[in-house]
Amino acid sequence: MKRNIIKVALFAVFAFVAGYGVYTSQKETSMSDLAMENVEALARGEENPLCPNGCYNNGNGCYCYTWFPTYCEAN
Repeated sequence: MKRNIIKVALFAVFAFVAGYGVYTSQKETSMSDLAMENVEALARGEENPLCPNGCYNNGNGCYCYTWFPTYCEAN
């Protein structure tokens, strides 16, 4: 009888620890302001500021008011 109580207690502790681990891993984490600014700066670097229709770097060319041979049009 004593062994069964110990087994149930260990199972309960294990289930609690596993459940708490899942709970903490599902909490929403937020990025720091610096990290968010870096993400936005990297995203802005891909766009051609002279082309409002969305020409991006590393393409075969894009026409946007003029011909950009090193840009491609965004889909």
